[in-house]
Amino acid sequence: MTMNTDEVEQAVEQRRVWLQGQLNAAAVRFGVELVGEVVNTFDMRSAGAPAHDGERAVWLRVVVEDPDYQPACRWEGNVEANSISGVPKPQVLRWADWHHTDSYLAGRRLRGEVMTQAPGSTIAPGGVLLDDPHLPPSWWTDLDTALAALAAHPVNLDHELGAVRYTINGVREHFGATLTEHTFAGLQWATAHADLHWGNLRGPTLHILDWESWRPAPAGYDAATLYCNSLLHQPTARRIRAMPVLQTRTGQIALLFAICRYLWVIGEGSDLDETEKHLRSEGTDLVARLAH
Repeated sequence: MTMNTDEVEQAVEQRRVWLQGQLNAAAVRFGVELVGEVVNTFDMRSAGAPAHDGERAVWLRVVVEDPDYQPACRWEGNVEANSISGVPKPQVLRWADWHHTDSYLAGRRLRGEVMTQAPGSTIAPGGVLLDDPHLPPSWWTDLDTALAALAAHPVNLDHELGAVRYTINGVREHFGATLTEHTFAGLQWATAHADLHWGNLRGPTLHILDWESWRPAPAGYDAATLYCNSLLHQPTARRIRAMPVLQTRTGQIALLFAICRYLWVIGEGSDLDETEKHLRSEGTDLVARLAH
């Protein structure tokens, strides 16, 4: 049954209030004190807020399990990311799972995570860069270093989610062209954050947030996703597009993969809608180049 606008708003508010209650309960469970504004993800799947853990400033997050997000968002992703070195990111300090027993979303599994608090501020909370981020040169140097360290982390192909087939299907759907498996011969794989947009980046000191989705991807995929989310500020987009990893054949495939990913969500009312002409133009060129 399709809900009208009022019903959708009521459902979102109910979910928000419920998540706030779960966050409050998690604060008691972990013995921390919430001290700041609660931040919800756009899909109301999780809530987080700054907190005090004794004298230490931390971030408390609660997420509810949703089968629609599996396996792209891995339940253990944030915790398992503790094993990654050389990348400035939050560390999960304590965590716990439990099942909700009240009538609303009864039986759903929840996870609470206490993690170190990232310094600075989120560069573009909506994910898409709209204007100059005014980042110091050191930020860009640190980004290059961090992405190289992440790419060098051992690749676990058990978490590979079919990037080749996804790209073939996306090219057929969005560009009316056919790429064969041969196009992807010699593809190089690397460990990727896999959701690197400006809502997951902090400045003026680099810190990378949200590690639920990290997994193997064609080398250059993180640069590719960040590029797609920079297209409304062309100087930044050009800077990212010039990264050496995106000049390789694997990097071009990674970029085409990212373009197909974002074209699937064009029309949902986000700032990404404004990037469509850029995505289609770049994608058309890549398809022509890779098809030969």
